[in-house]
Amino acid sequence: MSNLIGSAFSSLMDQMPGVCACKDAGSIFLYGNSEFKKSMGLDEDVSLRGLRHLDLPAGFGSYDDSYVEQDKFVIETGGTIRSINVYHAADQQVKAYLVVKKPFFDVETHARGVLMHGTDITHINGDILRLRADEGEQRQRLSRSMPRGTFVIKGSEKALDLTRRETEVLFYLLRGGVARRIANLLSISVRTVEHHIDALKDKFMVASKPELIEKAIQMGYFYITPATLFGPE
Repeated sequence: MSNLIGSAFSSLMDQMPGVCACKDAGSIFLYGNSEFKKSMGLDEDVSLRGLRHLDLPAGFGSYDDSYVEQDKFVIETGGTIRSINVYHAADQQVKAYLVVKKPFFDVETHARGVLMHGTDITHINGDILRLRADEGEQRQRLSRSMPRGTFVIKGSEKALDLTRRETEVLFYLLRGGVARRIANLLSISVRTVEHHIDALKDKFMVASKPELIEKAIQMGYFYITPATLFGPE
């Protein structure tokens, strides 16, 4: 496995709500949180490391080419892909997830792989999506008529040209960090942190810190993780 993740990064993923997983540049899984494994019908102690979508249950192998194409787009453009994934879950329920894919970067700002986060939106169309394949002929027909697969709903959102330190400051800022706390975490001065925040406001074209946080979240920067949370190659 060419890309390794550190314990701090895997711990962060475990704390994130929803399904969360990351893959290397070859679309090979590095890690997945317990919610992701549950959605795949896997036991919590099963390791995803080294697996592809083809190796997963829940019919994901049927869409492997589409997932690989999405991952390649994210890595090559440094942008964002948002999609709706619809599939039969392990319990035979039809599930729908709103999925966001973003790249994560190494210390030289090269895309190292893909971080994906999914939110269960099944309840939005619950009358149809909660169908079970074994609950009568009419329900089977409805269930079979639903489209399966991954459907991109938004293309690339080009990443801004942030420095390594700006990415680190933004990462902690989006998670509630104040300047003094961020300075301690990064072993830099409070003044330096404030300088980076001012630079971020300029790049995001906003006038205040709350506006910076709001716009960065809207643009998907909550999912960009600084390389300092990763282990060595």
